Amino acid sequence: MIFNAILSFLGNGALKTVTQGIIEARRDVQRARNATERLEAETNVAQLQAQQTILLAEQGSWMTRPIRPLFALPFIIYNMKIVVWDKVLGLGVTDVLSNQMMQVEMIVIGAYFVGRPLEKAARRLTGG
Repeated sequence: MIFNAILSFLGNGALKTVTQGIIEARRDVQRARNATERLEAETNVAQLQAQQTILLAEQGSWMTRPIRPLFALPFIIYNMKIVVWDKVLGLGVTDVLSNQMMQVEMIVIGAYFVGRPLEKAARRLTGG
């Protein structure tokens, strides 16, 4: 349930919504029938691009940049212990994660392997 909500956010999050809005607003510019409609559509494109710039800048801020890696660190350590200590070296057995923590781990993995490519794609689509 939590996992599905996070995947839904990643697939339909703010960045994707703004990017889709930019694409649609650019179409509106092309479909404008007069100078007034064109100006309104171009203003909408500019506003959406500003929102997108803010969303992307927040991802690169020194304050927000370490959040994902720090949140992922316990899961990295956990998985490294399972693979290296338990499996490769055969020196232990690690307890299984609860269902809730397994969902959180999958969300973290999704953030890295789904979220980041979506951010890069949004930049390419809008020329940012």
